[in-house]
Amino acid sequence: MSHHHLSRDERASLAALLRARHSQSECARLLGVHRSTVSRELKRSPGEYRVALANRHASNLRRSSKLARRKVEGDKMLELRIVKLLNLGRSPEQISEETGTVSDDAIYSWIERSRKDLAVLLPQRGKIRHKYGKNPGEAQGWTKLVRNIATRPKIVESRKRVGDWEGDTVIGRDRARLLVHVERKSRFIVAKIMPNGSADVTHAATVASLKGLPLHTITYDRGSEFALWKMVERDTGAKVYFANAHHPWERGTSENSNGLLRRFFPKGTPLGQRLQRDLDKAVRLINHRPRKCLNWKTPCHVFGYCCNSS
Repeated sequence: MSHHHLSRDERASLAALLRARHSQSECARLLGVHRSTVSRELKRSPGEYRVALANRHASNLRRSSKLARRKVEGDKMLELRIVKLLNLGRSPEQISEETGTVSDDAIYSWIERSRKDLAVLLPQRGKIRHKYGKNPGEAQGWTKLVRNIATRPKIVESRKRVGDWEGDTVIGRDRARLLVHVERKSRFIVAKIMPNGSADVTHAATVASLKGLPLHTITYDRGSEFALWKMVERDTGAKVYFANAHHPWERGTSENSNGLLRRFFPKGTPLGQRLQRDLDKAVRLINHRPRKCLNWKTPCHVFGYCCNSS
């Protein structure tokens, strides 16, 4: 397992795991990182681990490191020479060859980062250049270890049993959001209002939402709010799967359910101002509405459990 610096979401997850009294080794295993990554992270933040301070410290280190490596910003004479040559009609590639001290990529990056006014002097007049290297769709961080939807049991796709769920969040105008789970066979919905989309809040709300209900699998998108999926598996007993990035049709049941809830909570609604009982009322109306896809039965009827009982 390779070493890497933790992302903001991973730091939030680490803080939640530490509050739950997990050891450094357990934290590393649940986050899917090397234990020395966790050890180094905690050494950089002595005392009680605080996410905000850790993020600020990491940001300062990253900024200092980048500035130290940026050749043009660190050399005023070189910067003036590049500007002069650009005004003479030279391309970054020609300038790189002439100066012998800076690459053409470094010049393009410097202009994009610090001197956008010089973009009109470039050969393509500042049009976007394609960057090569890492595949933009390549999984990073915690998503490298997720269980892909392609490995999900075929019975889930067939909708022949109750207990296979899809989950997603509906975002409000404020930081609050709805955590929505829908059962695939019955289209039965459970939902909770969360104050934010942090991984630890989502984990707790998921466990509370699905407690006592038939549960075999859950399928999510790759949003960072689901980063603690291994803890969800541990606390619910379900197998968690993830759809491919930017493939919402792989969770069509969830997308449809979100659309139904949007009728009650339109886009732009500040969800933090709504009460859970408002959400429960909307969910009851949806769960008791006959559906054509269910041969005009209600989700509650097919699920075998009435949401009025919850």
